[in-house]
Amino acid sequence: MAIAEFSGHYAHNIDPKGRVTIPAAYREGLGSGFTLGMNNDLTALALYPAEEWRAIGQRMNRIPVSDAHAMAYVRLIKAFSYPEQNLDAQGRLLLPSRLREKAGLDRAICFVGVGRFLEIWDEARFDAFCMRSEADLQSLMDYVNERYFKPTEDGRAF
Repeated sequence: MAIAEFSGHYAHNIDPKGRVTIPAAYREGLGSGFTLGMNNDLTALALYPAEEWRAIGQRMNRIPVSDAHAMAYVRLIKAFSYPEQNLDAQGRLLLPSRLREKAGLDRAICFVGVGRFLEIWDEARFDAFCMRSEADLQSLMDYVNERYFKPTEDGRAF
């Protein structure tokens, strides 16, 4: 299976049983045996296709257990990760209450494609994040260009 490329933004609701229907546009890329967990900065949930989660695990496994500071990060990510997830026949996924609590998810949520994985945000929290990021857009673009892209001859980077 090719590596999925997730983009877009879809608003949904969590049902009373804690389930959410994954948008049809994301289901094939997500595949079976995906991992549900927290995103890197613990602001939202993340859905990692199996191949992406394996790559993350390999990088985490290179961290020596003697590095207490780095292992604190590994523990946080791994403790709130649920591998081998699959959708039910209706394309739904049960979001464990502990994860919903950590991510501040109640009812109104949104799915956000962020390249190699998906995030599930509280809708109001994501709107606030977008407002802050849009207000700082030039600084964000400068940072990304400076850190990750080399300018071309005409001076453009990203």
